[in-house]
Amino acid sequence: MRMSTQSETTSPRPKSRFARLVSRLRRNEEGVTAIEFGIVAAPFLILIVALLETALVHLTSLDLENAVRDASRQIRTGQAQVASLSAAQFKDLVCDKTVLVSDCKTTDQLVIDVRSYNNFDTISIDPSELFGEDGDFTDNDEFNIGSGLKVVVVRAYYKMKLLAQIPVVGLANAGPHHRMINAIAVFRNEPFS
Repeated sequence: MRMSTQSETTSPRPKSRFARLVSRLRRNEEGVTAIEFGIVAAPFLILIVALLETALVHLTSLDLENAVRDASRQIRTGQAQVASLSAAQFKDLVCDKTVLVSDCKTTDQLVIDVRSYNNFDTISIDPSELFGEDGDFTDNDEFNIGSGLKVVVVRAYYKMKLLAQIPVVGLANAGPHHRMINAIAVFRNEPFS
């Protein structure tokens, strides 16, 4: 029979305070769900906001395109020429046809440039002529609606303020927290006199 030594019968050495805390936390699973939700919720909410912002940008773009197309019919059919529409009146006409471009009458966030040409071959479109080096609009926009059978280019640029400023999404292309949205209509005026 074997005799036990004193080292075999003594109790294990007491754990340090830190080791006891780690052991207790390892066994305690209360609040795990809340912590997991906190880890997953932030990226999920950022993704949802980014999707909504992207959808709003695309809907605003479609809204502006439709407004420019509809207002341009006034030029194409000669109604704008007969009524002697000014640039401000044409801008108001575009603004009246938009839903999502809410601040286009009250601010200078919408610029409309209308130019006429003799034929399609002579069209020269350079967006940089409407913008300064800082990205703000210049005063180089024109309003020349032309006469019958002239080719007309109607360009609209709207500087949209982004609601959610998430740099990861990369929607800002016109300075911090702004998106430049443009619409263009190119057509030949009907033969009116």
